[in-house]
Amino acid sequence: MKTVPLTGLSEEEARKRRELYGPNRLPLARGRSPLRIFLEQFRSLFIYALLVAGGVSYFLGKLLDAVVIWAVVVINALIGFLQELKAERTLAGLQEYLSPRATVIREGVRREIPAEEVVPGDVLVLRAGMKVPADARLLEARNLTVDESALTGESFPQEKSPGDLPEDLPLAERRNMVFSGTLVVSGEGTALVTATGAQTEFGRLAHMMGEIRIPKTPLMQRLEVFTRWISLAILGLTGLTFGVGYWRGFGMEESFMAAVALAVSAIPEGLPVILTVALAMGVKRMARQKAIVRYLPAVETLGSTTIIFTDKTGTLTENRLRVEVLVDPEGRVYPEAEAAKIPSLRPLLQALAWVLEGGHPVDRALEELVISPPGGRVLDRIPFDSSRKYAAFLVEEEGRQRRLLLKGAPEIVLDRCEGKEPLLEQLADLARQGLRLLALASMETNASGISGDVPTKGFRPLGLVGFRDPPRKEAGPAVRTCLAAGIRVKMVTGDHPLTAETIARAVGLSGPAVPGREIEEASPERIARWLSETDVVARATPRTKLKLIEVFKARGEIVAMTGDGVNDAPALKAAHIGVAMGSGTEVAKEAADMVLLDDNFATLVGAVKEGRTVFDNLRKTLLFIFPTNGGEGLILLGSLLAASVLPVLPLHILWINLVTTVALAVTLAFEPAEKDLMSRPPRPGTAPLLDRGLLFQIGVVSVIMALVAWGGFILWKNYRGLAQARALTVNLLVFMEAFYLLNTRFLSASALSLRRLWTGNPALVPGLLTVVVLQLLFTYLPPLRRIFGVEPLPVEAWGLILAGGLLLFLAVEAKKFLRRVAGS
Repeated sequence: MKTVPLTGLSEEEARKRRELYGPNRLPLARGRSPLRIFLEQFRSLFIYALLVAGGVSYFLGKLLDAVVIWAVVVINALIGFLQELKAERTLAGLQEYLSPRATVIREGVRREIPAEEVVPGDVLVLRAGMKVPADARLLEARNLTVDESALTGESFPQEKSPGDLPEDLPLAERRNMVFSGTLVVSGEGTALVTATGAQTEFGRLAHMMGEIRIPKTPLMQRLEVFTRWISLAILGLTGLTFGVGYWRGFGMEESFMAAVALAVSAIPEGLPVILTVALAMGVKRMARQKAIVRYLPAVETLGSTTIIFTDKTGTLTENRLRVEVLVDPEGRVYPEAEAAKIPSLRPLLQALAWVLEGGHPVDRALEELVISPPGGRVLDRIPFDSSRKYAAFLVEEEGRQRRLLLKGAPEIVLDRCEGKEPLLEQLADLARQGLRLLALASMETNASGISGDVPTKGFRPLGLVGFRDPPRKEAGPAVRTCLAAGIRVKMVTGDHPLTAETIARAVGLSGPAVPGREIEEASPERIARWLSETDVVARATPRTKLKLIEVFKARGEIVAMTGDGVNDAPALKAAHIGVAMGSGTEVAKEAADMVLLDDNFATLVGAVKEGRTVFDNLRKTLLFIFPTNGGEGLILLGSLLAASVLPVLPLHILWINLVTTVALAVTLAFEPAEKDLMSRPPRPGTAPLLDRGLLFQIGVVSVIMALVAWGGFILWKNYRGLAQARALTVNLLVFMEAFYLLNTRFLSASALSLRRLWTGNPALVPGLLTVVVLQLLFTYLPPLRRIFGVEPLPVEAWGLILAGGLLLFLAVEAKKFLRRVAGS
């Protein structure tokens, strides 16, 4: 049964079609259950190793050891669980974005129904302020404009009119269609529904998002490789330790305890906590700069970014039309700031007061130009219509003089004018500059009203007004900073190529605009070649953006994408780092990893710097904690090979690791950015967390720690007995780490400057004081002494402890000095 436009469908036919096509809503994929999300947090070799170590400790009766290890694992899992649970809301946000109600014509009567009951073939009634509930082709339109920016990226409301158009037009140019999820700005009309639910353009976006796999961040990829090697090494060393202990005559249980002690010493159980704190500090600092991070690892990912695909509207520009130039009847061009002082522009400015219709961005921009017109009134008007492309106003001024004013598209208005040649000469040049142009004309008349069309000749031009959605003043410097940091910036917009190229040049980007359709059809090699020569893609669709991201991800790039509309959501989700604008749609924000509250591209500069700082501080943290693990492991292996008693027990090792993690390693998350941070090129995505030089330093420091601690243990055991010797060994390891923290604050620079050593990090002194207090409690508080099986140390022991720490500090500084000399 065909739809009759005047009467619409019958209720019976609508029921049949609803059964055939289903409800007008998005078919959301079944999400993961909270339990599944939580259990997936344990899928890591690193976590498996910690769980096994905790289990062995429990079965050997070391309940405290087991509880501490398992608590670290559970806390880390809870953090990951809460973050991933938020990500599951993205598609639900799409569903909520759709219109809840719709007005349709059925059986000749207008009816308001739930939007999900709309079916293909329904006749929609469109009016200003309503959200379009389905894709539909226009039957009638009167002054109809629709804001499609959330779907297409177009800056301004689009004029709509019925009629036939080619089928292969880009979405933004389909003037005879309205689309689900867009907003009617002005006018009214009727439209025949062509698609509902999953078959709408909006539904296709939801389908694209459902198929996208959220990429692992570079940090997560590096940590997976890193922890895989650590876990395998720990497994091998644990077996070796048990074998050596049994071979050297230790009993089964004692050998097991030695193996567990080595496993606990080798596993950096504080690493997840340190990583979380480092990322959380980055999140906190970004929040102060109006950048809200939804997914913690996104902080570091920004620091790895090699290419940013940015939307234009509302991101690089203000998303607000402003008058830039005015042209008088003689073709002379004046900037907006001088308009009020130019006599030849006065008739144009006075006429603007009569022709404002309100509501449209063009009229809002013109309001700032208006000067007081002569007294009078508007007798009649013909509102702007997209099919006519003009509006007409019959004005009676003081003295009973009547004028007919025409406002509209330059090619339509000037065609009715005499003496238009000077303006025609400027028209093409201004259009090439990406300006949106409006023409005004006037003629004297004795008419009492406007009936039908206005005269086709006899008008005199009053001039032209040129508008632009101007770039943000911060956008240019921000783009230049990104380029200086080795990060390429590409503008991808749904706007016209001329408009895109003009804005691109204004913010420091270059090259001719590549049409989105060509990107979608081209090979990855050709796309890469095009974008090495230009920074601009125009008339882009959601598929264009996805294609770009997939191509550059496949080339090993770390891809960031900014956007604010529903049309940006699939690309925001697919990119390594999705950045949504604070004024954008909730769908874009839910799909993104980060939201810029001020919509300012310049805020990305601070975010990128923060990301690089987080990675630097994470490397410093790894450089700091692993020598402790290495030194403890070497001590245990040495004692087994020497058939000696263990200098430290598993519980001692847990204490050392937790003290150095909580009080010392965490302070590195507060380290300020290095001076050369934003002049370095981006890190390759495959670059390891620690390079050879840093691994060599870890090895050297581990050996020094082991030798000093072992020597102190042997000396003190012979002098004061086992319990005091173990107390001395624990304090030696902790205080050597405290001295080593001062080395680690500077990866290559010297730490011998007192001013540099004690400034810049507000957490440093509190952290060191906390270590002193904790170690005094460990050594002298009776309950702790009983738990750890140690005895209090005499004063002379502290001299030996401080000497060991100073020896390590000077040795590392000597190594750094030799490396600087070799590098120069």
